[in-house]
Amino acid sequence: MVKNWRKPAGQQPAVVAKSIGESLERPGADLIFGTAEGLRDTVLLRLTDIEPNPNQPRRHFDEEELQALSFSLREVGQLSPILVQAHPTEPKRFMLVAGERRWRAAGMAGLTKIMAHILPTDANTDQIALIENLQRVDLSPVEEAEGIRRLIETHEYNQEAVGDLLGRSRTEVNTTLTLLRLHATIRTDCVTSHNDVPKAVLLELARMEEVDQLSLWLKVKKGELTAREAREYRAKLQRAGDPATAKAPVRNVTAKKFIAGLPKLEESLSAGIEAVADKGVAKLRADERAKLEALKARLAGYAQQLETLLAG
Repeated sequence: MVKNWRKPAGQQPAVVAKSIGESLERPGADLIFGTAEGLRDTVLLRLTDIEPNPNQPRRHFDEEELQALSFSLREVGQLSPILVQAHPTEPKRFMLVAGERRWRAAGMAGLTKIMAHILPTDANTDQIALIENLQRVDLSPVEEAEGIRRLIETHEYNQEAVGDLLGRSRTEVNTTLTLLRLHATIRTDCVTSHNDVPKAVLLELARMEEVDQLSLWLKVKKGELTAREAREYRAKLQRAGDPATAKAPVRNVTAKKFIAGLPKLEESLSAGIEAVADKGVAKLRADERAKLEALKARLAGYAQQLETLLAG
């Protein structure tokens, strides 16, 4: 049963049935819903009285998914309350803790009110928001990895404790954290424009050097690389790095020598690009084009590293 938060004083709303709380079997549920003895009340709040959480674990909201959720809210209704907390500075207003997709979709659906659980002021809302989001299945793999890292770093959990909270094994948690080794550009793409890339493919990329990740990322974005192919490519790179087959090491390069050689490097690149342009891109073989695309990815990676160095 839902109570209206703005009912006149003196009317005591019915308490939500404890059987709901007793049926919650997913780990971490008590943090969100309270225990069976003290299950949080469900209330109706006006959408305009709620502000989004600036520390929301989810970084990207897909417009099509919001439209689909909006349609569901109109046709079926809201099945899961959002989580809010009293606004720290504005009376009778609330800060969204978890459920921003539902809140946004409700507005798109033309609804004026939404069901919510109001958390106590002393609740660890950052921790609750992380757990609530991580228990949902629609986070991208990278968002999931970043959320788990925040639980570990901010709330001092170890991997086993995180696994207990989320109902996963320590191995699953450790494997997911591997995605944090992905190049920053790839992680950003995975959260925004390419959040449908299979986790298995991303894991294979994460186990490579960043320059190799970037060279393959172009193929991944086009859907031209399977997890098996990425695994085989990684194995090939490992064999190439074996001391028995490795090439002679590159001679020592100092910062001074590198900077002094930049004009020559730029001249060589410019001449090479002109030669390719004269030949015509359409006349390139598939393997030649692939090498140029790999070079482009490597240069993008170097540019990112230089930007970081110069900014520091």
